[in-house]
Amino acid sequence: MQLSQERWRRGWLRGIVATFALVGLASPVSAQVTASTTATYYRENGGGLNHQAITPSVRVGGVIRDVVSIRLGWDADVVSGASVAVVDAPGGDVDAITSATKWSDFRNNVSGGIGIRGEFTSLDVTYTWGRESDYRSHAFTITGRAELFDRNTTLELGYGRGFDQVCSLSQPRAQEPVDRQRLPSSDGCFDADDRESLDLSLQTFRAGWTQAWAPIFATQLTLSAQVLNGFQGNPYRAVWLGRAAAQENHPENRVRYSANLGARLWIQPLRGALQLSGRVYRDTWDLLSVTAEVAWEQNLWDGMRVRLRGRYYNQSGTHFFSDDYGRAPRGQYFTGDRELSPMSSWVMGGRVRYDLPAGDDGKVGLFDGFAIVAVFDFLKFDFREFRYGRREVPNDTGMLATLGLEAEF
Repeated sequence: MQLSQERWRRGWLRGIVATFALVGLASPVSAQVTASTTATYYRENGGGLNHQAITPSVRVGGVIRDVVSIRLGWDADVVSGASVAVVDAPGGDVDAITSATKWSDFRNNVSGGIGIRGEFTSLDVTYTWGRESDYRSHAFTITGRAELFDRNTTLELGYGRGFDQVCSLSQPRAQEPVDRQRLPSSDGCFDADDRESLDLSLQTFRAGWTQAWAPIFATQLTLSAQVLNGFQGNPYRAVWLGRAAAQENHPENRVRYSANLGARLWIQPLRGALQLSGRVYRDTWDLLSVTAEVAWEQNLWDGMRVRLRGRYYNQSGTHFFSDDYGRAPRGQYFTGDRELSPMSSWVMGGRVRYDLPAGDDGKVGLFDGFAIVAVFDFLKFDFREFRYGRREVPNDTGMLATLGLEAEF
């Protein structure tokens, strides 16, 4: 398994090099190439349910004669942690958290895209392929953009389509949900006779309007909708229903709507920008959420920018969420997902970007430009009604740190 993955990665990297070598041969004067790489570390802390993920990524893009753009990318998730297999199970002397199941996984994600640019319009198409031990995905997006009124107005329309497959335990789908068992492990997924593949279809619609009202003030309005159909639960998670445990059962159809409004004001005396944004979300599972964010971006000196931000998020629970289905069932659906319960969160963090100064020849070493980017966020969660039996959620704090490099040549 490791050898085949290593061969695949080497072949993919050779494909990147060959692609941009051809770009350079086709247009040796006007081909522009950018490349970036990042490494992100995320960790949730608390009790025995710690979770961590390491995400490396590589992005390469090229523009030919300011008309055609080509993009290639790769990222991965190396994740590990522990989870409660049966939510709210009567434990007796056994603590559900301290006896949580350890797990780990590795995900590959590859994307490629091409864009066509006109003087005031552009059209971009992107394809993404993802795979992990128990999940497969294919998706494409199409985005059109137009600039109007001396480029002070930008209108954007986008459509995305996803085709996902989720591994689960093979069992008759016609049987009652209360009789379905959870998937014990990812062993044999997509191959073994006692495993099955469940489909999940996604369609995403997006519209955006960016307006520069003045040289120092701009706003952006984004509207989006997503239609999901298929299996949307966690195949490994079961919920105690009073007499037995069953694999969590979510509705197969879900429609999401959201509206986001942001504003940016440049304050010249401070050489910084105030950024405000708000988001409202609603879906057909009766989950309603609001998000508010404030940020300040400051130019410290040439090439050095710092951005500080704070964000607050609050949501209601879905109509079928219950903290104890044994005593308070909520119809035919049941979930052990804490993200579907009433909750709120705070995020405090910052971002630092440093563009290295160019030399007398206008270059930074071998590059036309080179930048170092660092991001850090601290997260605090409040799950007001979700518990594991009588225990509150222990892993209610998290941190995210990213280091990135960007180059132009």
